[in-house]
Amino acid sequence: MAYVNLYRPPPEVTPVQLPKSDEPLDLNFCLPVPEELSSERVKLVPFIPALHRSQFLDGVTGNPSLYDYLPYGPFDNSTVDAFNLWHEQRIRGDPATVLFAIIDKTSPSPDSHPLQGGALAGVIAYLQTFPQSLSTEIGHICILPKWQRTFLNTNAVGLLLIHALEVPENGGWGLRRVQWQANAENGPSVRAAERMGFKMEGIIRWQRVLPEANGRPSASAKDRKGDPQPDAPGRHTAMLALCWDHYDRAAVEALMNRKK
Repeated sequence: MAYVNLYRPPPEVTPVQLPKSDEPLDLNFCLPVPEELSSERVKLVPFIPALHRSQFLDGVTGNPSLYDYLPYGPFDNSTVDAFNLWHEQRIRGDPATVLFAIIDKTSPSPDSHPLQGGALAGVIAYLQTFPQSLSTEIGHICILPKWQRTFLNTNAVGLLLIHALEVPENGGWGLRRVQWQANAENGPSVRAAERMGFKMEGIIRWQRVLPEANGRPSASAKDRKGDPQPDAPGRHTAMLALCWDHYDRAAVEALMNRKK
């Protein structure tokens, strides 16, 4: 019997239509989003561009190495339009993803945002969130230089782990799996995940095609005769996960409370 395939890729929407800054931001996420997740030293709040974008771009400007292992960016104060497009398409445009601003409660709020409760120190996200599978991923992590190798990342990741894996009666979503993906060459990211209790599940070879200028490739396909994208390198990905049956809230909180 004859058949047809009428698929057409969706058109690119540019320039991006930004939400109005005087209206509540629709996070467009598939699960209820807490107003705030907080530990003694760190709090996470949904990333709202009108409040957080300029602070974040100020922090990453002059530090392109923050994006060495990310398949997008680098962003800075000269790429506001590119950042807006990324946020609208990769974050708000995906119901499986929600981005948080990481606030260091031990540092003073900037004069421009005196009620913020601390300094903006980076961003972190849930992504690949599938309620039907009771699973999510932690990623899109970008810690500003001042807060590298401090308590900040441990606290931010810990807050997301607790909220994801605790059952609803304890205030969480009750998910069964939280995963972590990293470029297989990114040893610091893999070690950071393992410190938080994530277990290595393996290396997924050739998992992604990277734009030539992004993401610090793991491998090249230039020697492959007939490859559709010979100039686009590939990424081998380390897959780690922390699941409900290995999750220990007390152990996560002990890591968060360590003084550094």
